[in-house]
Amino acid sequence: MLTDEQVLAKCFHLICSPTRCVDLVKGILEKRSTTSFGDAAESRIEPESRPLFVWEPVPDSCKPEEFANTLEALKIVDIISPNHHELAALFGSPNTANLSEPSELATLEHQCSELLDHGFNKGHGAVIVRRGENGCYIASRHRHISIPAYHQPMSETPAEEGSRWRQRVVDPTGGGNTFLGGFCVGLLDEFAAGTDRLEDAALYGSVAAGFAIEQVGMPKLSHRDDGQELWNGEAVEDRLSELRKQTMTGVNR
Repeated sequence: MLTDEQVLAKCFHLICSPTRCVDLVKGILEKRSTTSFGDAAESRIEPESRPLFVWEPVPDSCKPEEFANTLEALKIVDIISPNHHELAALFGSPNTANLSEPSELATLEHQCSELLDHGFNKGHGAVIVRRGENGCYIASRHRHISIPAYHQPMSETPAEEGSRWRQRVVDPTGGGNTFLGGFCVGLLDEFAAGTDRLEDAALYGSVAAGFAIEQVGMPKLSHRDDGQELWNGEAVEDRLSELRKQTMTGVNR
């Protein structure tokens, strides 16, 4: 049960089945409509505003039998984010190894388009497919684009350097969940205004996941002398800048 403070959140990351997703979203919106907003709350959020809902379907619900329920859930969320195995399972398609072949990418694009065409209301939704070491695939009605993982070397990176980048990955456990946490932050970051909102949010997600998989357990938090947070000895903003440069210009790190 959410507290009155928690229900004021601007974004919710839901990990559940389609029917549970519908129940959670309806419950959150109902509680927001009946919550008493004090002066402090009103300075942060308007009572009538609608939060963003980012839905990560649980693997067991990603099957053809749940497709109709999935479309119903998409009517009330803003983002759905399965991984590529889960998306394939939802459509009853064979699992793909890494979605590196043109035919596999064409299938991915088609499946995302099916969800966009038949699930989301008013054309505002997006599908974010998490692809592990290959980053993510963003599909909206306006654009389809791939975003690299932070530890994914550029294609022209020398093999030895690329190997060093991959060796920084110690334990991928939790990388997908962390990606969506960073993605949610990116969606709401006021400094992302004026950029492609979904693309910039995915960069946040890739950076967050990069920190999460460099060790077993949590990344190490420290601070510079000026108070700047460092994770595993590096600032989030520095990695974001680096990944933006790679994505937009193709320059090696």
